[in-house]
Amino acid sequence: MSPSLRPLAVLMLVAAFLVPSSPAVAAALSDAGFFGRWSAGAWTVGPRLDYAYAGLKPVENAVKAGNYALAKQRLLDHYRARPAIEAGGFSHTTWPGALELTTDHIWTLGSGEVYVKTLTFGPGETTVTADVTSSINSGKPGFFLMSRYKDAVIALINSRSKGSGKPALRLTLADGSVRTLTPTHDTYIWAGKPLNVYGAKYYMQVSDVGVGAFTGETRKAYLRFDLGGVTAVKKAELTLTGTAGSAKDIMLYGNAETFDEATRTWDTTVQNTFSWQGDPGGFDWELPPGADNEYLYQLPRFSFAGPLALEYQKTGDEQYARTLIGLMTDFIKDADGYDADQGAGSYPGNLHASRRLHNWIAAYEILRKSPSLTAEANTAILKTMNRAGLYLQVNVNGTPNKMQSQKITLLHASVYFPEFRAAPAWRTDAAGFLSAQLDDSTYADGGYKESTDAYLRGYLSQYVDVVAYMRRNGITFTATAKLRQLARFLMDQSYPSGYGPAYGDSDSLDLRSTLKKLGELLQDPELRYVGTSGASGEKPAHTSVLYPDTRVAVSRSGWTAADSHLRINADRGNHSHPDELAITAYAYGRPLLPDMGTFTYSTDAGAEWLRHTTEAHNTVEIDDKPQTSTAAGGISHLISNPAFDLIGANTESSAGARHERSVLSLHSGLWVVSDRLKPVVAGEHRYEQNWHFAADANPSISSGTEATSTAFATGANLTIVPADPAEVASGLSDGYYAPRFYSVENAKYASYVRTVEGQTTFDTLLVPSKGAADTSVTVERLPVGSAPSYEATALSLNGGAGVYYKSWTTKAPRTFGPYAFDGKLLYADAGSIVLVDGSSVERAGATLVKAPAAVKDLAVTFGGDGTVRIDGSGLTASTDPAKAIAITAPDAARVILNGQAVPFEREGAIIYAAA
Repeated sequence: MSPSLRPLAVLMLVAAFLVPSSPAVAAALSDAGFFGRWSAGAWTVGPRLDYAYAGLKPVENAVKAGNYALAKQRLLDHYRARPAIEAGGFSHTTWPGALELTTDHIWTLGSGEVYVKTLTFGPGETTVTADVTSSINSGKPGFFLMSRYKDAVIALINSRSKGSGKPALRLTLADGSVRTLTPTHDTYIWAGKPLNVYGAKYYMQVSDVGVGAFTGETRKAYLRFDLGGVTAVKKAELTLTGTAGSAKDIMLYGNAETFDEATRTWDTTVQNTFSWQGDPGGFDWELPPGADNEYLYQLPRFSFAGPLALEYQKTGDEQYARTLIGLMTDFIKDADGYDADQGAGSYPGNLHASRRLHNWIAAYEILRKSPSLTAEANTAILKTMNRAGLYLQVNVNGTPNKMQSQKITLLHASVYFPEFRAAPAWRTDAAGFLSAQLDDSTYADGGYKESTDAYLRGYLSQYVDVVAYMRRNGITFTATAKLRQLARFLMDQSYPSGYGPAYGDSDSLDLRSTLKKLGELLQDPELRYVGTSGASGEKPAHTSVLYPDTRVAVSRSGWTAADSHLRINADRGNHSHPDELAITAYAYGRPLLPDMGTFTYSTDAGAEWLRHTTEAHNTVEIDDKPQTSTAAGGISHLISNPAFDLIGANTESSAGARHERSVLSLHSGLWVVSDRLKPVVAGEHRYEQNWHFAADANPSISSGTEATSTAFATGANLTIVPADPAEVASGLSDGYYAPRFYSVENAKYASYVRTVEGQTTFDTLLVPSKGAADTSVTVERLPVGSAPSYEATALSLNGGAGVYYKSWTTKAPRTFGPYAFDGKLLYADAGSIVLVDGSSVERAGATLVKAPAAVKDLAVTFGGDGTVRIDGSGLTASTDPAKAIAITAPDAARVILNGQAVPFEREGAIIYAAA
């Protein structure tokens, strides 16, 4: 909450109630506490309902008569008869298995395990086949089996170790061909024997019995298939053979998690699906042992409320209303004893309470006329929603997306429940906060304080919805300019494809629909252009961008899907990873150096590696320890030119050494990365430079050059070429890649290691290709006088066809190979010259470029048709040899300066056109 709003919120809360204090201990809200108590002509306990609101007089009369049972019935009558009020939407309108399984208290966290159908085995041996096309085509090459009912029957499903009747996945491809696969891994886990491995058994056992989320007899099975090289699946069918003493129903889920049958046990498996089927107590709304920690927070959000309520609205079938009402009242009964603040209204805290209330308000608008909603249940639900509003009004959390969600829900509650006496205070509090929070959640440059593009997308999506909602309900929103600035930050982070780069706790999501909606809401044609992939609006006037306060820089060649994009960060904040100076790179329609993503928030080994190690990111890990992302550092500069960008960054996030990274991004299709490591602790240090790829990249390292090349089956590829192959230990290591939350795959990554004392460097070429990787690229280090590479570095490219030079220290005239240069950075090849902060470039004693004074940035591109393109900051047309830059261009027929044709003068092979 903005500090300026806290006093106002407290004053309004006090004014709204005669008895304003929340319960000191966890307890249900009494009838008197909700309806009020009338005695001797006065309210001795203030009501939470505003009896002056139209239609509540019968409720007030019943309360004053001391008849709370009648008051509850009159309150239900009121809501059944009340005209509709905009209730907002659900967090989820669909959820696999929600209609069938939630009734029986079976629930799955996230999207990693998706219910397909229930299969029946037995009595005796049974072979069943299930259509799993949707699962395979949604990136789930594995399957998970779990008992549908809590019964004593144990099913034995043939494993891949069985001589016959093995599991089989039959794939019909788009070309009509058929492939049949057997699992690469299959096993089962057993709660009663949590350390045992069953990957070599002939049968996978599936069973569940007893009460609670599981018992010692619970067994679950897992299968995984290798779909490498398989594309365009038209139909997929899974065939399983199993036995059971009597009919046994088994739930089949698609699964997106990699695992090793030789090591998987109950204790090493982070589980996402649990069943309380047949348990009279239903869900206990707490964290089952062994579950992902998010289970505790996500189940009480009632994401299943949308599917159940909407199905009831669609069909009128009371079973869906009864199920949802029963779940709501069961939650109230249990959670009123869990939380000492507002009981079920606040459990299990901040974001989760707000998401539940948001779902409950939308559900209540549908359920209020259901015959299954009794006066008692209705009152319990209204009490809890009232308590939730009181909690959301005063609760403070330091995370922007959590606070935003709380206040959005509070605003909806204030509009939907005008009968609540606190509603006007809620409305004022929420509206003021939502306008002010954009200042609190962003840096001065407009960047988002949470280091994650997925959360930023959600944050902005919610603003799109709530600003439109506020306008429809006559509520003023005053932060339009700040919202536009933050929307443009998201636009700048997006890949040219429109997807997010998945930094921090993120997965790569399509950002375009959010950007399109923001463009329409804010009447911003550039946001609309990116959000529609150029179908409408106006192309952004800029490409590359620096956010110095957020500590992020983006080099972009353009805004079409075929353009290149490189992002480097030294950011920090909630949801950040230890990834200072990490790079993500995209070219020719593909993320070539992606962020490895976030699997879950659990303690699973893969999840921990992805979120908490520096090794899992495209940066340099020092001394085998993760960085501290709150340490000093930043982006020191972005020099942007139509032909190239030069980015400088640094971090002190590792205790052993300071890391400095320079990236030359040539928009013609080449990145050069120079790393300098400066020890702050004496002695030997280990520096590991890592480069990560998607799971299907198929990387390999060439002996001798130690260059790493990817080999995607189709589309773009990447070659990574180190400058000092003989001085680094190179290799491919085993890691993980999480393309989506709750989905993880094994992935190889390239590692280059130096273990040295004193300062050292890495110089690396990143060469993207439209098709197969270019394995012909060579790099050779050139001596720069007596200067070591950590003072000045120079590289000969492709046998002298090109050159790269960078000065890490104060610029000075230096020679390297046949070149002489006096600036900070130089790149030259047969078709171009790029320089930064220099005035003179010579090759073999002949002038290539000569300026009267140092030029901040200059790019000269020589076209085969005689066109010479000159780009640079502050350059103007001039043919005066005393002022203009001399450029050797013997074939020049035309000169384009910063996009405009200009005259030029020639003196032999040298031309003058710009100063």
